[in-house]
Amino acid sequence: MRKSIGLLGFLIITIVLSAVAMAGTEGENGYIWSMETQKEVAGYGNDNTGAKFVLNSKIVYQGQSSVEVIPSGEAIETKLDLNLSGDKLKIWNNGDVVVLNVYLPEKNSLNPTSFFLGMADVTGEWKWIDGVFSETEVQPGWNEIRYHLSENMKNLKMNHKYKLYFAFIGFDENNVKVPLTESFYIDGIRVEPLQISSTVKYIWTMDSEKEINNFDDDNTGTRFALNSEIVYQGQHSLAVIPSGEAVETKIALDLVGEKINLWAGNDEVIINIYLPEDNELNPQMFFLGMADVTEEWSWIGGVFSKTEVKPGWNQVRYPLADVMKKLDSSRKYKIYLAFAGFDKANNKIPLTEKFYIDGIYVEQKKALSLEERLNLVPEEIKKEVASLLKMDTEDLLNAVSKKTFDYFWLEANPENGLIKDRSTEDSPCSIAAVGFGLTAIPVGIERGWISRVEGFERILTTLRTFAEGGVEGKNGFFYHFVDMKTGRRVGNSELSSIDTAIFIAGALFAGEYFKGTIIERLAQQLYEDVNWQWMMNDGDTLAMGWKPEAGFLNARWDSFNEGLLAYILAIGSPTYPIPAESWDAIYRPVNDNYINLPMEVLFVYQYPHIWIDFRDKEDKYANYWNNSVIATRINRLFAVLNRYNYKSYDLNIWGISASDGPAGYKAYGASEGNHDGTIAPYASIASMPFTPELSIAAMKEMLKKYGPLIWGKYGFVSAFNVDQNWFSDQHIGIDQGDILLMIENYRTGFVWKYFMQNESIQRALDKIGFVEKKADYAVTPGYQAEFEKMRLAPKDKKAVAHRLEGTIQVDGDLSEWQGQKYYVVDEDMNVPAGGLQKVDKRKQILHSKFYIQWDDKYLYLAADVSDEVVVSNIAPEDKGGYYRTDSIEFYLDPGRAGSDAGIMKLAILPFDTEGNVQAVRHEDAKPGPIAEVGPDIKVASKRTESGYAIEVAIPFADLGIKPKSGTILGFCHTIHNSNKEDAKIGEYVRTNMLAWNNLPEIWANPELWGQLILE
Repeated sequence: MRKSIGLLGFLIITIVLSAVAMAGTEGENGYIWSMETQKEVAGYGNDNTGAKFVLNSKIVYQGQSSVEVIPSGEAIETKLDLNLSGDKLKIWNNGDVVVLNVYLPEKNSLNPTSFFLGMADVTGEWKWIDGVFSETEVQPGWNEIRYHLSENMKNLKMNHKYKLYFAFIGFDENNVKVPLTESFYIDGIRVEPLQISSTVKYIWTMDSEKEINNFDDDNTGTRFALNSEIVYQGQHSLAVIPSGEAVETKIALDLVGEKINLWAGNDEVIINIYLPEDNELNPQMFFLGMADVTEEWSWIGGVFSKTEVKPGWNQVRYPLADVMKKLDSSRKYKIYLAFAGFDKANNKIPLTEKFYIDGIYVEQKKALSLEERLNLVPEEIKKEVASLLKMDTEDLLNAVSKKTFDYFWLEANPENGLIKDRSTEDSPCSIAAVGFGLTAIPVGIERGWISRVEGFERILTTLRTFAEGGVEGKNGFFYHFVDMKTGRRVGNSELSSIDTAIFIAGALFAGEYFKGTIIERLAQQLYEDVNWQWMMNDGDTLAMGWKPEAGFLNARWDSFNEGLLAYILAIGSPTYPIPAESWDAIYRPVNDNYINLPMEVLFVYQYPHIWIDFRDKEDKYANYWNNSVIATRINRLFAVLNRYNYKSYDLNIWGISASDGPAGYKAYGASEGNHDGTIAPYASIASMPFTPELSIAAMKEMLKKYGPLIWGKYGFVSAFNVDQNWFSDQHIGIDQGDILLMIENYRTGFVWKYFMQNESIQRALDKIGFVEKKADYAVTPGYQAEFEKMRLAPKDKKAVAHRLEGTIQVDGDLSEWQGQKYYVVDEDMNVPAGGLQKVDKRKQILHSKFYIQWDDKYLYLAADVSDEVVVSNIAPEDKGGYYRTDSIEFYLDPGRAGSDAGIMKLAILPFDTEGNVQAVRHEDAKPGPIAEVGPDIKVASKRTESGYAIEVAIPFADLGIKPKSGTILGFCHTIHNSNKEDAKIGEYVRTNMLAWNNLPEIWANPELWGQLILE
């Protein structure tokens, strides 16, 4: 290749490379493993899972073949392990995302739904590096499974060897791992980097006599000459003419001044080398060494290149050792390049024929800057955003609303009215998106974007589809995701109570808007068909859903969240109403001055308000309007306070809520550990009725700062993360609806006006006890006092430990404890938490009598647990599986006694599958199995007529305490319970949790534990 650039001195070239180009050239389109040859497949391993791999030419994604993966039918996970080294490693190091093409046959009774990628360094001893789960949601047919690599899995050492482990996992109806038994197919693994900017900085250009006159042969007799015939860059190259006598041909170069600045800090140095095809022997060894020659000659280090060369031009890469990167620009260094050839016996022999070098350079790669990304945005998008920024607020709201509305009009199937979950080509329908769409269409009519006739016909088509059985469901509830054409259930989705509620809310709204028409009658029919009583599943709260394979989901709408909408619809139902008391069964935690969802996911404070007008109304718990105002301001404040840690957040850029993210969809929220800098534009914009000035400012600032990157076909994209240089290119139906409808409520109150005319809704609010009242508080004074009393009461509990007289044998036999004072954790001490059920005292017995004693060496604890069904489904090797099944815990805080040993949370499984007791410390100061982290702790268990007994002796030394009368520790005792007698090994079957201090997240709040007093 020859270029004429006319370089003088140092040459700096900036090249923008696309993701595919940077992925490398091995295989088609940058595939590292193409799955095209038997030779490649023969190198696949199954990590001892018994899986088999066979080439297949019938089901193909790319190239000529794919690989059929045949599970053993016995292993819990089906695995594929692959070797990663050499050229494959070069390609890998250019990637941020690994993509695996997977075909899941529709006829399979069970396909994998969880996909894991792990990595180990196998250069010497096996060493685990890291692993990531894919967030890709799969469906039958071809899927691109995307794994976002952790930092530890990137920039691997070129001279190391690695092993990749792809695990494919299936689950039964109870969400328990089960062996896969049926074949699926994979066809190609590739890496995709973010678009990157690569800056090539030449240190030596080999373009002038002046430069090469400074080159030295390091006493090897090598000669150098400029050449203008064989050129890679610039006007010349350097002909390297070996002496024919020296075993190594060498070049020595001075690295001084500005050259040091170009060199320093880079991970590798690259040389363009041309090897003539007609040479009998070309160099096969490439070495780069470095010495400090400032005063006396001092060796620094050297590296061999692993580049496999061929005749013609090659980019020979030298990965630099750390000592060769950290240079001082005030010093002088010498670089030594050594080239050698080998005979058939692999002995070095002198080179005799010339070869060519044209440039020694470093290549700096970085993610594209925002400016560079913006430059790549199509001009029409830039012009559209520029136009938006010139609009006044009213015109801007109209433009955003119109663009957002288009999603519901254009991403719908006009034949049946079903609306896509998201703006991808193969997206299924989300019934919640349909509910938003049914509400959006009248907005479009009123705004003049569609005609009344068009809107009427589309809504009528939609409601007829549902009313006439065109969408799969049961008892009036519909599956969360259904096929856009057939309306049949997609994947393993559930009959969803909340998504059905959103659909019904949209239908009732449309019925009120088209009152007196067939639309109103169909909407009412669909509402009356919903059997809310069935969804209670014999409990006092609504179940989150139902599946034909497993029945009702364990999770319930039993805590404060978006489920409020479902309760209002259910309580007001004219056919299957649930008791108004179910509203009182919802746990409402108070955070200072408002009722909150601890994870602070913002949309939960918005969704009920889209349809229900909560302004100037309150029940005995809250003014829910004011509550959402406070929660919204808290969300913004969280972003503002974290703006120095995350580039995405700013004074006017906020909105942390469930959304797409760099690693897939996640329920982000304004709480520690639940955010990563991802902003969901819908979250701040849909808060407009609560915080109009802040929301409008956020909308304008997002457009101003990142507009062309976050604006698409239907307005704002789903999310972005500046810190991770990630910008979504998709729109999600429920997000679009939230934006459009809340903007409209802010502007006109349009949705509230019609929806609140529905008699059933008014009846529900009356039954619940809502009253019209203006207030400046969120939590009613009565509930504030009630909750505070409830919150603090458990903290005041005290348990007295008597000093031991005699001895205790820790064997699970509690006869030695008879006559001692005991305390009780009973059926009323339920821990309020999502996914857990209250103990039904009518149907089950569950309580613990616990005892405490002490002597100079040990703290003794015993629990006599009454439990009609003792479940033992955790295998001995499954350390820490206690929380999934029957188990107990003792929490101890020695800090109250002045110890700095940290809290101890001792979890005890009474019986594993082999009948042995297990004990671990978890989420405390020294987590791990007690055999490793507390070998002096004694634990025993024993079956009893009423359940089981646990006995424990904890050395005070482990607590950092010298015991004496009057010593006080923080203390709590908890019980985890399951009643599933046929639980599968490892299955999560916990349904109840009781605690002596029965508070939300009691495990995470040691300050709320009770007192243990040594008497």
